Amino acid sequence: MVQITINNKEIEAPESSTILEVARKHGIDIPTLCYHEALEPYGVCRLCIVEVSGSLRKGIRISCIQNVMDGLIVNTKSEKVLRNRQFLFELLLARSPDSKELIDLAAKHGVYESRFYEGDTDDNCVRCGLCVRVCRDKIGAFALCFAHRGYDRMVTTDFESLSEYCIGCGTCAQICPTGAIRMKDEGEERIIYTKNGMVARFKLETCDLCGIPYAPRKHLNFVIKNSDESMAVNVARDLCPTCARRTGAVNLVGSMTL
Repeated sequence: MVQITINNKEIEAPESSTILEVARKHGIDIPTLCYHEALEPYGVCRLCIVEVSGSLRKGIRISCIQNVMDGLIVNTKSEKVLRNRQFLFELLLARSPDSKELIDLAAKHGVYESRFYEGDTDDNCVRCGLCVRVCRDKIGAFALCFAHRGYDRMVTTDFESLSEYCIGCGTCAQICPTGAIRMKDEGEERIIYTKNGMVARFKLETCDLCGIPYAPRKHLNFVIKNSDESMAVNVARDLCPTCARRTGAVNLVGSMTL
């Protein structure tokens, strides 16, 4: 454990923790867009900047990737932090002015408009990389990637065409902080798409009981391989989640002794 100070509050924290983790644990608000507890810190949005001193040379650090250390002094709302954070919010708002999530987050921190705004755009992607990383690091599908550089940088698929690697789970759409990537079920089809085009489309399997389309076969096969088999559980995958819960259609086929 180490002793640090955040906003004049003395805190004892695990040495392996980051400033962001410690701050959030103690109810200290630091905004983020690219951070998610399920993924390794990335530090690309820069919104979580803080000012440090004490055991580190005084300056601005990215709190999601900066580990704490004994004697560290942190200020999450110094004049320099607030000025730089406002600049970052303005840049993001200029790029994605119609993202409700971004608008709300910026307003929460006192930023309501951007001096860099040059006209309407439907681009809500803030290039945080959460969708790319969760697909790669947690799902293992590698369906999404970044393409191009600078202002033209965007999230897309290999060769910017329908992905053969996507399994249709929709995790990318669920983790996206601005709604830039979406999943839509229409009839017996699931579509995952961004403003730049369709990522993937799938035929949905139908429930044997209620007949409602509920999941792509590739997604079901992924679940069977990565949970049912490894956990020695036999789940009725021909039923939608609602019918499976109603019928209690889960049978243990093995047990584990500690």
